[in-house]
Amino acid sequence: MHPYGQWQQGGAAPSIFGALPSLPATNPPTAMPDSVTFTFTNFKTTILNSTVLGPQQRTAYRVVTEATAPAYTIFKDNESRNVGMVQWQPHPTVEIREVAAKQRVRDWLRLSSDSSKRVMEVHGVQYAWSPMGEFVCMYKLNSPAPRVLARIARVPNNVMLELTQEAMRGGLLEPCLVATVMICCGHNID
Repeated sequence: MHPYGQWQQGGAAPSIFGALPSLPATNPPTAMPDSVTFTFTNFKTTILNSTVLGPQQRTAYRVVTEATAPAYTIFKDNESRNVGMVQWQPHPTVEIREVAAKQRVRDWLRLSSDSSKRVMEVHGVQYAWSPMGEFVCMYKLNSPAPRVLARIARVPNNVMLELTQEAMRGGLLEPCLVATVMICCGHNID
């Protein structure tokens, strides 16, 4: 079973790559307490070319996949510095500044043995991304009382990433941005 296969849109067969369902336009998600929302918008066909808006709807990041170099997706901050990169060929690899040295995406965002979640490691701590209702939620993997630290949702024409202040202080923003794109892009990352 694919951990994101339970989500379906319009009765279609589930995506094997983890597509998120769309939340109804009349029912936007209620914000988590003490959280910051980032919205992937201005898609140029996919999330692989998008603008990431942060607080006050200001551009915080850009996700860029050039038509002339489709084998690479670059994550740029608001000062146009590269903060991450995915190389799609021959096998998808990811690199995130000060977080993850170049490695295969399937190792950095690995599928659990029971296929119920994806696990990523950041600064020596393991986090799990699991479907929970209309969201994909992230929490510390080996916590006795797991608490949602981040969550992803598809809202009309956008993808929303919401992080708690704890996640922000823990240096999880850029890893979560990259994970959001990997989960939502439609590419096989395994």
